[in-house]
Amino acid sequence: MESNESAQFLRQHPFWFYLRTFPRPLFVGVLFLIFTNVLDGLWPLALKEAIDRITANLPLSDLARAVAVFAALMAGLSITRYGWRVGFGRFHTKVAENLRLKAFAHLSELTPGYFLKKPVGELMSLLTNDIQAFRQAIGSGLLVFADGIIILMVVLPIMWHLNSGWTWRCLLFLPFVPLMIWWVMKKIHRTSTRQQEAFAKVTAHSQESVAGVRVIKGFALEDVRLRHYNKENRELENASNASARIDSVFLPVMEFGVTSGTVIFLFIAREDLLSGALSVGTFVAFHRYILKTVWPMTALGLGLSQLQKGFAAFDRVADMLGEKPDLKITGQERIQEFRRLEFRNVGFRYPGAEAWIFRGLHWSIERGQSLGIAGPVGAGKSTLLALITRQFDPTEGEILLNDRPLQDYTLEEVRRCLTLVPQDVFLFSDSVTLNVGFGRDDGFSDLEAEETAKKVDIHEEMVRLPEGYQSMVGEKG
Repeated sequence: MESNESAQFLRQHPFWFYLRTFPRPLFVGVLFLIFTNVLDGLWPLALKEAIDRITANLPLSDLARAVAVFAALMAGLSITRYGWRVGFGRFHTKVAENLRLKAFAHLSELTPGYFLKKPVGELMSLLTNDIQAFRQAIGSGLLVFADGIIILMVVLPIMWHLNSGWTWRCLLFLPFVPLMIWWVMKKIHRTSTRQQEAFAKVTAHSQESVAGVRVIKGFALEDVRLRHYNKENRELENASNASARIDSVFLPVMEFGVTSGTVIFLFIAREDLLSGALSVGTFVAFHRYILKTVWPMTALGLGLSQLQKGFAAFDRVADMLGEKPDLKITGQERIQEFRRLEFRNVGFRYPGAEAWIFRGLHWSIERGQSLGIAGPVGAGKSTLLALITRQFDPTEGEILLNDRPLQDYTLEEVRRCLTLVPQDVFLFSDSVTLNVGFGRDDGFSDLEAEETAKKVDIHEEMVRLPEGYQSMVGEKG
């Protein structure tokens, strides 16, 4: 993703951005959700009619018609529930895919200086756990929140139509709900951020320990790493418990505020039921509607909880998307051929470091020449090669390619012209052929891979693999 596109994306709230990006599946999901809640609000009325016809001892044909309406409503519910699941499922899947691609593309654009200060495990947690938390928020979190609001919009008018006096008395505690929601939202966002950060530390520690297991065992440091892991794990446990305590307080309070309406209803409806002013069917239907108001309050709590957790996770992703590459990538020149590479008084130190890796380097190499560079570990040999391939820019001095500053060329041109063979071999999870031809945009055949392998004397080993050059290889060979 281009830097200006990242900036435009970050200036918007993620929900509104994805609402405009993928409107169709969300529209379908919300439409079916509305139909679902309308049907769900009507079936207690159909149940009321059936009960009243039974108590009135009406003919079986009258009861059959009421039962048929009830059955039709329930059948319609099955269809519409399938519809909103498909709509919302497609929406949050597309959102997660889009955000994951944005994050991966931006990480690919960032320069090595960013990865020097960010543990690999923390970045893995960001690409997996944080994006998944945001997916749940914009999927199930948004769904249950919208579901709660729509149910209230359907159920409350029906309750008011049945008996307005009963309605306001039974829902006496409802106005206190927004105050509780506001308090919980602030708490959940804070505790969720802490929980995500603690999870990232545990992931980073785990990744480092697995990657460096030979070093750990070689120096018998298992107990030391275990103590460090226990510390990070305990911090995650405490952060998770703090978040869980907020969640666990919220739901009982919400349900108490609404289910208390049942107790009130039993007292205020008693006289009307005994006097015959209230039918048994109306009593049952109204009680069903009181129970239906329990879910909206619970849904508002669950939905806002998931939304806050998701947006807290998104903040971490947004921080990464807001990072700028250390290199100024403005070059437009192309490289027709290699003629000359020159270092002019080049000095370098890593970002944030005080110690210089080297200073005052001055040398050049012409086409057809070769140059050997020797030195002890830490002398800066690998760093020098990183500067040539423009993974970093010099702190002072300049590097010239064909008598022009390296910054005048695009990164693609520089890295097409100059090839770096690192001392640490890394294999991607792909075939032998594609690993041998890694970096070739125009494809790479088994025949080309075989010719290359013969040059470096590994052809005999490759043909002994189960599927030859199409055998899958990966990390550690």
